[in-house]
Amino acid sequence: MADKVAGIDVHKKVLMVVVIDARAPELKPERQRFSTMPSELHRLSTWLKAKGVEEAVMESTAQYWRSVWLEFGAAHALASGSGVFQPCTAWAQA
Repeated sequence: MADKVAGIDVHKKVLMVVVIDARAPELKPERQRFSTMPSELHRLSTWLKAKGVEEAVMESTAQYWRSVWLEFGAAHALASGSGVFQPCTAWAQA
């Protein structure tokens, strides 16, 4: 399991991203909102790298995940949302 992981909730015009550190679960998750514009996708990629994120999971109910996928490249695994979905309470804990 990776130490730093991210969850990305993909919408048509916005990405809601949370980063957690599995080594320090007592720390508050870091949250960030990004638009789906190309410059913002690049900013997301830069932010995740700066945070040391090793793995990320996306959830999207439509084709909106594709632009995010292209920003990160084909070196990543793709999983079905039904196989990884679990209700996230991180946003409610803010």
